[in-house]
Amino acid sequence: EASQDAEAASVPPANSCEGIPPAASQDVSEKEVREAPWPQSAYLARARQAETRVRTWFRDYGDRYDQFDFAFNYRAGGPRVHIVYDEQEIPQDLWFVGDLHGDLLALEAALTYIDAHSELPPTIVFLGDLFDRFNYGLEVVMRVIALIIERPGKILWIAGNHDDGLFFDELNLRFASHVIPAEFVDFLNAHEEYHDFGKFLIGLCQQLPRALFLPDGLFVAHGGCPSFDMNRFGYVIDEIQNLIELEQPDILRSFIWGRIIPDQDDKSGDEVGKNDLIHFMEQAGKLIGFPIKRMLRGHDHCKESRHQFFDYYFPEVPVLTLTTMSAWYLGTENSAPELDRTLRRKSITTPAIARHRSGALPEVFTLDIPVEVISQFHRLEELPEQK
Repeated sequence: EASQDAEAASVPPANSCEGIPPAASQDVSEKEVREAPWPQSAYLARARQAETRVRTWFRDYGDRYDQFDFAFNYRAGGPRVHIVYDEQEIPQDLWFVGDLHGDLLALEAALTYIDAHSELPPTIVFLGDLFDRFNYGLEVVMRVIALIIERPGKILWIAGNHDDGLFFDELNLRFASHVIPAEFVDFLNAHEEYHDFGKFLIGLCQQLPRALFLPDGLFVAHGGCPSFDMNRFGYVIDEIQNLIELEQPDILRSFIWGRIIPDQDDKSGDEVGKNDLIHFMEQAGKLIGFPIKRMLRGHDHCKESRHQFFDYYFPEVPVLTLTTMSAWYLGTENSAPELDRTLRRKSITTPAIARHRSGALPEVFTLDIPVEVISQFHRLEELPEQK
């Protein structure tokens, strides 16, 4: 199954003059947003409108997360492993957006393309990790939550490890994270006015689904699946007797934190090899009641094409990894000390989104955003050659 380069998303042209004009006010009209010459100011204005919408919802409902109307009839607080049994519940225009990590440009480009290429109001599944790394974590989160409110039954957010890793340290009265980099934590700790929202967001992320199973055999999660357990010397899934037991914390964690190693047959812990995935799909299909044949995921940041098919290594259970960031994350040594900066030389990439195809892996579309537009949102730099 091959990817397809799609026609470029419709992104407003960038001006050549220096500097960024002041962001529009919160009560900016839709016409002003549409006609704004600067994509950055227009997108920030939309994000401010989204924040106003979210704050209104929060004022009315507080932490009543069950009032969110997600796609596929998912309800916050329900089973985190969400199973769709009726093929008629798969919408005609179903799209998937990979890791965004605070990339507002990629989000807006994806929404623009999806809305323009859907015959019916589209259903969009976000594969997690909405914040950290890039500069617009708050704006991306506000936009996605506003979409959930404004498009009832059309948006599903599957938790990623950065979403799941956010927590509030009650002892030190600070936000913290189980992952690095964690720039969104720094933002929340520096802006007391967002502390209530940060706690609201933590509660929401805890109640998001961890895995989605569609009746055409597609398994969707941010990370991986339960693998071989060296302590038990057996597959974790073999001990699961019913669907309720899929809700065990270690099982749910594997969907978020697991990493697929495409050229390995067997792994353990948070790493998943080919045999682990094949065995999980076989056993999960028996528990669920229909065959599981393929997987869509995020988590790993594909550097070149922003997506990667694993069907070469996994012909029995093909896997697609999807990334929707518009630039390869550069960051700093302090924000990501575990990464070698020489491996992050390519600073501009094409974000990828995918469209559902019944009985096959989703079809990939790459969005060709002009470099001058990307440069407004991301710090582009030339890294020195390694000597």
